[in-house]
Amino acid sequence: MAVTLRWEGVSYSIPRKRDSWWRIRRKAPEVRRILDDISGEVSSGDLVAIVGASGAGKTTLLAAISRRIRGNKLAGKFTINARDVGRDEMTRISGFVPQSDSLIDVLTIEEHLMFICQLKYSRKMGQFHRKVTIRKILTELGLHSLATSRIGTLSGGERKKLNLATELLGEPFFLFCDEPTTGLDSFNALMVIKTLKKLCGIGRESRDNGNFEMEIATSETELWEPRQESFPKGIVCSIHQPSSDIFHSFSQIILIREGRVVFQGSTAEAKDQFHEAGFTCPEDYNPIEYYVKIVAEQPDLNLIQQQCQMEDFSEGSQGSFRITADTSRTIWILQVFYLLRRSFIVTRRSFLEISIQSGIYLSTSIILALLYRNVNLNSQTAVQDIAGVFFTVCTEIIFGSLYSVIIAFSPQLPLIRRETGERLFSLSAFYAATVLMQIPRAFLESFIFLGVVYASVDFSGSFLTYILMSISLSLSSVASMAYGFMIAGVCVNENFVQEISVPFDTIMLILGGFYMNVINLPYVKYISLFYLTNEALSWQFWREIDTIGCSEGTTCLRNGTDVLDFYSFGTTPATIWRDYLGFGLWFIIAHLVGFLGLRSYVRKEGFY
Repeated sequence: MAVTLRWEGVSYSIPRKRDSWWRIRRKAPEVRRILDDISGEVSSGDLVAIVGASGAGKTTLLAAISRRIRGNKLAGKFTINARDVGRDEMTRISGFVPQSDSLIDVLTIEEHLMFICQLKYSRKMGQFHRKVTIRKILTELGLHSLATSRIGTLSGGERKKLNLATELLGEPFFLFCDEPTTGLDSFNALMVIKTLKKLCGIGRESRDNGNFEMEIATSETELWEPRQESFPKGIVCSIHQPSSDIFHSFSQIILIREGRVVFQGSTAEAKDQFHEAGFTCPEDYNPIEYYVKIVAEQPDLNLIQQQCQMEDFSEGSQGSFRITADTSRTIWILQVFYLLRRSFIVTRRSFLEISIQSGIYLSTSIILALLYRNVNLNSQTAVQDIAGVFFTVCTEIIFGSLYSVIIAFSPQLPLIRRETGERLFSLSAFYAATVLMQIPRAFLESFIFLGVVYASVDFSGSFLTYILMSISLSLSSVASMAYGFMIAGVCVNENFVQEISVPFDTIMLILGGFYMNVINLPYVKYISLFYLTNEALSWQFWREIDTIGCSEGTTCLRNGTDVLDFYSFGTTPATIWRDYLGFGLWFIIAHLVGFLGLRSYVRKEGFY
């Protein structure tokens, strides 16, 4: 029995933007209807094209019938073999291939598919079954010889096939492809469509004449056991300006105009119905371009027929179709682990670029070491010099850490939206993995940065003091990264994200205790990362200094405690724990705000 997805009365609307935000409107906001009462169906073995002029609603219709549109603005009934299908169920039994890919160029094809396989389909599946499944799909799509090639070296057509392979891992019953030929030359575009025809089973005889049962496996063994022959899939594509060869490859077409269906049927039926309406396609004209042109020029044209051959699904035929609960979803901690492993691979293969960036950043420590190499505690001028060293180190570490992650999310937004939309992993797992990946770098750079300065300047401190100061500097770096992630999550616009941090940076810099005496600001000063870091470094260094050189007849700071009092820093052992508490609060609050901001953006913009 064929598996048929049917949609009835599908409508989708969005509110129109208001002319001005300061005016209070008493009437309900106007809405723009993108889709208007659309019905149709696709069965296993069908290759359907959604065609229309730009802005007709092709991609929206594709996202609607695949249930990838979130929110309550989508109306309509969706059934498979006369049984209602929900959004989560539809996501599990179908694949969605977006127009623009969101692939990581430094990964190989095999690594990419293995990552998807580990996350999406089964945490208990053995390594052997994973490799067999991936090998079978790559062979079917003609990518087997490129399994170890990096994605960045693939051609446009090969990247499209890899996107298909990603969705085929779960052996979906339906595939939805958003303009799979866009950006390809005519030859590669035709090859992609031929691949889709093969997946539909068009042009080949099935052993059982197309009769098969749809059943979602309930165990990993059933799901991942290699099959002798894949079942034909139902595939729906949105297509923009297909060639004549591509047009004739489809079994059915859906012509839409301004969110309404004008025609739905086979390519042969399209020719007959347009001819009956008085429009005959010239011999040397691409049929689909002619149909789109006529539909655009004839706003009242409607060739939709109500005598669609709707198959009657009895209760007995429904029995072979069942969707069970998704029991193979990877637990959260494993999601974080796999994401960390992927990030580690990307970092390792970008080692040269990262090393150059870190080298440029750490070169500042060499400059500081050269400038302050003659500083010692034999005179009062050393107090100001050492205070200047500490504050400069604080500034470099905080700004360096902040701006290293402040655009962490902007370049990855398409990847984040797609992979969380397909429920590969939760957004919280991605956020946690991104944060954890940066922590070792924060500690390493802090230890090296301070080590270069500490070794060159005559601080007269012990090695233990260096270790304790480096730990404080590392915690400051981690808290500064949290501040950067907060800004990155709240403001994902890459062109605006750096400007928004400037006023906050300025305030915290003034409260840092170097440009302004903050003795009269007993609580406000603790919101400044610069003050917390400066105080932590100063306390750990000056608490061990018992004597400072002083000329007779001058007012002097005679020991480390006097220096701490002079700069309004704490002198008791509780000082360092108060600073650590400040770093911890910055870490928790900033990451919470950053995550909520990122989640709000992803939900608002959608997943595709």
